[in-house]
Amino acid sequence: MEFAEREPEVQALRTALGECRSGAARIVLIEGAAGCGKSELIDTLSEWTDAGDDLALRAFGSPTERDLPLGLMRQLTGDAPAGALPECSTAPDGQPQVSAMREFQAALERLSATTPLVISVDDVHHADSASLRYLQHIVRHGRSTRMLLVLTTPLHQDGQDASFGTELLRSRNLRRIRLRRLSPEGCLRVAAGSPGPTPREALSGELHAISGGNPLLLRALLEEYRSAPTDAFRPEQGGLFGQAVLTCLRHSGPHMLDLGAALAVLGDAYTSQRAGRLLGVPAFAAAQSVASLSACGILNGHHFPHPYTETAILDQVPADVLAGLHLRTAELLHLEGESVSQVAGHLLAAARMGGSLTAVPWAVDVLREAAEDLLTQSDPARATQALELAHELSRDEQQRADIKTRLAAVTWRVNPGRAEKHLSVPLAVLRSGRLAAERLAPLAELLSSQGRIAEATEVRSMILRETVASGAGGHEGTGYGPRPAEAAGTPGVRSETARGPGEGRPAPGAESGAETAAAEHFLRTTALTDETLEPVMRALRTLSYFGHPERAAVCCRELIAEAERQKAPAWQALFSSALAAVLLRLSDLHAAEEYARRALDCLPEQSSSAFMGSPTATLIRARTLMGDHAAVARQLHQPVAETLFKSTHGLAYLRARGLYLMATHQLHAALGDFLEAGRLARSWGVDRPAILPWRTDAADVLFRLGETQRAKVLVEQQFADPDARRPWVRGISLRLRAVTSDPRQQLALLNQSVDELSRSGDRVELTRSLAALGRSLRAIAEPARADAVIRRAWNLARECGAQSLCEEIRPELGPEDRMSRSGAPEEYRSDLDTKLSDSERRVATLAASGYTNREISLKLHITVSTVEQHLTRVYRKLNITRRQDLPVDLHLAVSAAEAV
Repeated sequence: MEFAEREPEVQALRTALGECRSGAARIVLIEGAAGCGKSELIDTLSEWTDAGDDLALRAFGSPTERDLPLGLMRQLTGDAPAGALPECSTAPDGQPQVSAMREFQAALERLSATTPLVISVDDVHHADSASLRYLQHIVRHGRSTRMLLVLTTPLHQDGQDASFGTELLRSRNLRRIRLRRLSPEGCLRVAAGSPGPTPREALSGELHAISGGNPLLLRALLEEYRSAPTDAFRPEQGGLFGQAVLTCLRHSGPHMLDLGAALAVLGDAYTSQRAGRLLGVPAFAAAQSVASLSACGILNGHHFPHPYTETAILDQVPADVLAGLHLRTAELLHLEGESVSQVAGHLLAAARMGGSLTAVPWAVDVLREAAEDLLTQSDPARATQALELAHELSRDEQQRADIKTRLAAVTWRVNPGRAEKHLSVPLAVLRSGRLAAERLAPLAELLSSQGRIAEATEVRSMILRETVASGAGGHEGTGYGPRPAEAAGTPGVRSETARGPGEGRPAPGAESGAETAAAEHFLRTTALTDETLEPVMRALRTLSYFGHPERAAVCCRELIAEAERQKAPAWQALFSSALAAVLLRLSDLHAAEEYARRALDCLPEQSSSAFMGSPTATLIRARTLMGDHAAVARQLHQPVAETLFKSTHGLAYLRARGLYLMATHQLHAALGDFLEAGRLARSWGVDRPAILPWRTDAADVLFRLGETQRAKVLVEQQFADPDARRPWVRGISLRLRAVTSDPRQQLALLNQSVDELSRSGDRVELTRSLAALGRSLRAIAEPARADAVIRRAWNLARECGAQSLCEEIRPELGPEDRMSRSGAPEEYRSDLDTKLSDSERRVATLAASGYTNREISLKLHITVSTVEQHLTRVYRKLNITRRQDLPVDLHLAVSAAEAV
């Protein structure tokens, strides 16, 4: 093994021995880093001399004998024949006398006259000064002696006496042999030639990377591999490899373990000056030691070439020592003006290892600044750690509240449950009356983003009182300006859940037009940060519930990708939950279920966060519609956060649970959930039917329970809300109003409901209105039209994946429809598309929906005469004679986009 890639060196040593045997004096200096095979080469020389007629004298330098005068020379004389060499001695000052050295040299010449003399000294750099003087004399005066002097020394280390090295350089008989580390090919040869299992080629390459090509380290790795030959090999902690690393450190110079620890702590911040200051040595000494470790493969430059090497060293360093190194490094980098992220990293490491930072007055400010820097680097986990340590170190109450507020915002990126808990500290200071006015606005914003509207309103009321007390208008005098969304030019984006009691709201038309356009522009042009998160969510809700849910879905997907880029899993959950809700509104049940599950999968400690109520609500509603009641029951048995029903997330959860209870005929329990959701929404000032139509939900239950009058009151209340002008809210409300109307009026109301819901994009609610319309047509004895409508409702429910609605509608299908599952309506609708022009289809659709000719003319901006002409052509093409015979399927022939 030792001779792999050592053939030239072995040959050079063999040649020197041969020349010595032929009568020439030779000196060979073998240089190499620790572990590279110097001692093995000298052992090989001993094998050669033992097999020949040579006289071999051998000595070993040792740091423990460096202060023992003539210790090394006494080893050499001990190998000589008795009386052949005089006893070495020194003068009273400890230095050898010239006469004694001449006598010794003369004795060597006498010995070499009869037999070749081979003198080898391993690790000559550890020789005592007196022995070095003897060796120096031998080098200078032994040029005509039949003698081979072989010395080994490491690279990058100063000897005891520089004059000895100079004397070697003067000698014309000197040959230098430098042993280098093995190449990858050399490691492969060694692995293949070693006894026991042979590692595969790829693993041999890994062994080279771990060992750095150092033969000693490679031998240790191969020994460990033999005991556990697997492809997933890794050195055992404290095993042979770790011991070999420590051996190389000891043989590379003094204090090398300390240097290794310092280099591990400094990392990329290494300079020889910094390493020297950490270790209390000159910079040149630190650089020389680094070069020594690099030569033996422990280092690559100033880096550890493999984590196993670094681990082997750090395992030997006590935690308190490492903590001290990190703390001193932090102070060093701080004084030199290095980045706060670097400094904070060492402060965090020192604290993690038990170091005390109480005597570092600048630590809190650096940690807070570093947290912001780390966030720009998309590293929220370390930013959180920095803020948590800053909070632990701070002794100022206002500063601690500030840090906790910021922690809540930052932690929202990763763990909503923990973010909610962080706000308990600033809230406690607030309720004690000690929270400074300038800290109120960020707190209110965060409470709002967490859905804690009641508490956000409490804080905003305090802001208002502070403003009035200061005698200033607007936000001036309290230390905060416009909210981010408003500052960005989107005043309308602050719409539904952000409002407190008594705040006005724009008219539905305004939100559907200018405000939704502003919301979409805001989403397209605003960078996602902690500060913009809440206004971004407000803009999404505006777009989702009051404008264009399909565009909101596109924005959600873009935001999910951005959150993933920023390594913010909780933001991914937030936007996945928002997308799931939008997809549910668009009746894509399977996709809604998928994204709701993705949102939950992103969250740690799910049950501790009120936020999880939102994706869970979407999951419950989607599965209820899909008919998977068993899965919903299991979900409802999962624990929820104690704060769930103190947040707006609880509103969605209550509604979802109520819809499941209603679907499983638990009507009184369902009514309780709907009414409780309404009570909370009203008390928090977020009662918006466009988001939470609790009145029609409760009315639906009351109708089923026979409490018609209570139901009618709730329906009329919803009609009185400005949101009732929106297609989705109006369509649902019209369907519930039709329940207590006479048959003819009921038909008109349901036609209008179908028309409104066709434009809303909610195919599930459209299915319900179509089914109700079909039943109404049956009631007035129009079975053909009723069958067509029921057929269409069933097909639409099937397209959405709403299995529960399919099962609900199935009994109302005709026998043929139940047999064929009704593929015919699609063929029939295709036939309508072929026969009618776009203009004719629009007019016929509105006529089938119950609009008069004049109403159609106003809606389509054409004359009454044109309407009559279109209808005449439609009757002829469809072979009918009156408006009542128009196919109700025409309600769906015009897409929602065309209708809008």
